[in-house]
Amino acid sequence: MNTRFLSFSLILCLCLSAFSSIKQESGHAIALKMFEKTASINSLTYTMAKQERIDGKMLKQKSFTKMEKSPFKVYVKQLAPKKGVEILYVEGESKKALINPNGFPWVNLKLDPSDGIMRNDQHHTIFQSGFDHVVSILRQQYETYHDEIENIITYNGAVIHNGIACYSISLINPYFEYIDYRVVGDETVEDIAMRYKLSEHMIVEINPAVKDYNDVKADQIIKIPTGYCPKMLLYIDQNNWTPVKMEVHDDKGLYELYEYSEVEINPTFAKEEFTSSYPGYGF
Repeated sequence: MNTRFLSFSLILCLCLSAFSSIKQESGHAIALKMFEKTASINSLTYTMAKQERIDGKMLKQKSFTKMEKSPFKVYVKQLAPKKGVEILYVEGESKKALINPNGFPWVNLKLDPSDGIMRNDQHHTIFQSGFDHVVSILRQQYETYHDEIENIITYNGAVIHNGIACYSISLINPYFEYIDYRVVGDETVEDIAMRYKLSEHMIVEINPAVKDYNDVKADQIIKIPTGYCPKMLLYIDQNNWTPVKMEVHDDKGLYELYEYSEVEINPTFAKEEFTSSYPGYGF
């Protein structure tokens, strides 16, 4: 009886110790671990369900992605709402992406990933596939507010999301506001957003005079936010340290929501998987 009691006590102590260590995690320490782990990712496959606010409406989309970082290669197949639409881009082969619209006009298209049709109803481009963009946003906040990081990035506790054990962290930026910015030289909205880790879609949205991502000129005064967002919630997989859920709020409410599933880290791709003739593709 005493032996059983001692065994139970030992198990209980171990469980409490593990729980205590989780509770003592800090938000910025978890973020730093995510920075480290995602930096080692060279290739990736995942399914992403997203919601993005466009013209006041939350638009939903689900897609499957496979990608390599260097040289950058990406294949995307939309699962909903436009099932079967495919995108293929290989760095160095062309500046345009190959598109299978899986419908009218019933022929493959070659389009600029950074402009025109491929930016319609999208917050991001295919160049921001994977986790590096998410990490760069957090890293920018970490570097900007390093002295206050304990209050900026906080740990909310452990959660289970879609069957995955996750760390939940929040980024709260009390300094978020819109300020005047003078356009320098021939920079575009995308250049500005990339330099300061902002949402290019948000910049266009808050400037009625700016019609698209290239519609700015030298010395023009536009509004830009002082950070990517005032509030972000992240669920991070406890096993592989990649984002499982990213929820972004602006001053109006929910702005973006991304959920990742079926994540495979550093798979080995056959060379043919980034060609239009690969079996199973519809190009």
